[in-house]
Amino acid sequence: MPPAKKHGSRQKRPLTKALPERLAAALAREDDFILTYETDPDTGRRSVHVLTGRFVTECMLRKLIGQAESQRDEGSTIMTRAWPKQRPAP
Repeated sequence: MPPAKKHGSRQKRPLTKALPERLAAALAREDDFILTYETDPDTGRRSVHVLTGRFVTECMLRKLIGQAESQRDEGSTIMTRAWPKQRPAP
């Protein structure tokens, strides 16, 4: 007899496997995709946060781009590409 299935338990997928799917889904929905890294100053615990949704306004984006530009000598980079408009569904 096969072992009983455990309900509610999920295996966490490796981040490197989950990110491409999340990015593709965010691009298809024209959502923002934010990936950021954090180290807790008290515990030293490291975390990666992935956020998708509508977060960044035009003004906020200009500020972030400016900040990245000003920190290029510290290793900041910006990648910008044209993105085609989605055609309306027939």
